[in-house]
Amino acid sequence: MSHSNFVSQHEEGFHVPSRCKELNDSSVLEGLVLQADVSDLNITYHECGISITSNMSDRVDSIGLSCIEGYQYEKPRELSLVSEWDIVCEKEGLSDLLQTLYMFGTGIGAVVFTVVADRFGRKFSNVLAGVSFFVVGTGMAFIPTFVPFAVLRVLQGATQMGVSLTSTTLYLEIVPTRHRSKMSVFATIVWSASIVIYAVAAYLMKDLSWRYHQLVVGLTSTYYIVVPWVLDESYRWLAANNMYDVIERNLKKASRMNSKNANVVITTFRDQVLSPRLHDHLPFLTHSSNGERACCRHSENVLSKQHETEEKPFLQIFKDGQILMVSAIIWFIWLTDCLTYYGLQLNSTKFHSDKYIGFGLSAITDLLASIMFWLTVDRFGRRRTCLVFHLIAGLSLIASVIFNNYKDKIPSFSVAVTTFSLIGKFAIATTFNLLWLYTPEIFPTKIRSVGFGLASLAGRIGGLLAPFSRTLYRHYPWAPGSVFGSCCILVTFLMRYLPETNNQELPQTIREMKQWMRQQRETPKKKQNNIITET
Repeated sequence: MSHSNFVSQHEEGFHVPSRCKELNDSSVLEGLVLQADVSDLNITYHECGISITSNMSDRVDSIGLSCIEGYQYEKPRELSLVSEWDIVCEKEGLSDLLQTLYMFGTGIGAVVFTVVADRFGRKFSNVLAGVSFFVVGTGMAFIPTFVPFAVLRVLQGATQMGVSLTSTTLYLEIVPTRHRSKMSVFATIVWSASIVIYAVAAYLMKDLSWRYHQLVVGLTSTYYIVVPWVLDESYRWLAANNMYDVIERNLKKASRMNSKNANVVITTFRDQVLSPRLHDHLPFLTHSSNGERACCRHSENVLSKQHETEEKPFLQIFKDGQILMVSAIIWFIWLTDCLTYYGLQLNSTKFHSDKYIGFGLSAITDLLASIMFWLTVDRFGRRRTCLVFHLIAGLSLIASVIFNNYKDKIPSFSVAVTTFSLIGKFAIATTFNLLWLYTPEIFPTKIRSVGFGLASLAGRIGGLLAPFSRTLYRHYPWAPGSVFGSCCILVTFLMRYLPETNNQELPQTIREMKQWMRQQRETPKKKQNNIITET
């Protein structure tokens, strides 16, 4: 998951309290039509406007002005790009637009870098994305104006998503099958721990310009400068492209590093991985592209015929009402989780009066959610875990809204607001981690990629909407939590229509999926009657 720049946005674009800068005499005389001396005017400065009244002998005149002299901030302007570029009042939505542009960029990166990975290799695409992220991320720290910064924000999202997708694909294809789930848990915990580390770094740099925070984010990918020399290409991708000479070269290098006999390793690879036919022609394949085409022509013809007989998967989801219902529920869950998770992440500074403590508490909940995901997903099953934690998230967020409405009258309620908000963040983070495992398990093989892709697209919509929850919170503090909580509670009612996938064989066809779901819906009494009938 590409969360890193939702993190950095706390320091780049956090809201800074402001009011209109005081008028000077010349600007008052030029901007007013009131027939009065400047000394007789009563001037009141607001956040986004100026009220001016004059008490005449026979009437009271009043006029309103915009902040014609600019804005005055409670903190130094350079602490946030919001204050440095005056992104306040009628322009305040531009700050949230940056996050929307970032999410738009992630969609571009998801397409571009995966295509590059299939065509030129996982390693090449990953290094390209990582180096690009390094260049773009560090360069953004020196951008002087908003428009070019916004353009680079799109590129930052694209390169970040490229790093996330290609690195995930690469380690899944390199790591043995029995260790893949462990790697997924490890990656989730490392991500959560990185947020905690960033929270500490942000606190230490709290009096520095936002540009230093951006520079830190960009420099985190400095290690990509040496990655091309230490990282091997995916063996599965190399084999799929008949690049067996590269595989053997990498195996020899690995044998030297692990003090193993390279000849034994290569022999085992040829005997157990390569087919006898491919093994016989290996020297010819690695040196002759014409020979490679001749050797593999039969396999290509077989695959070509197989693809010709397969149905197009893109519309199959919409042809069957039951499959469409399951898909629609999955889409809504993805939208809810992305909207709620990113919305709470961006508003995490509201968890505590000190924004650094609030952000740190939010980071710790992510780490705890990763551990909870590891402990519950296999023990209690996917559906039950997803249902319970959505219910916890929904009730907690609704409770935080209720206590938030009374915290001004009862200050001690602030602790309850923070507690329930963090519980909601913890629960939704757990379900968000679960979705990446649960979704592809539901769909059958023929439409698994399409189903997973459409679910991710629905989540992207939630991510696009999430940044605007900060602006909504400033005007209607009760609204974001109410929306998040209501959607989570609705998910708990929809979960009953989804199947349990824990300890189940993955369905291969739509028919198997529907039969599988029908068997799970049968009550124990009905199952017993069916057994008696069959007997």
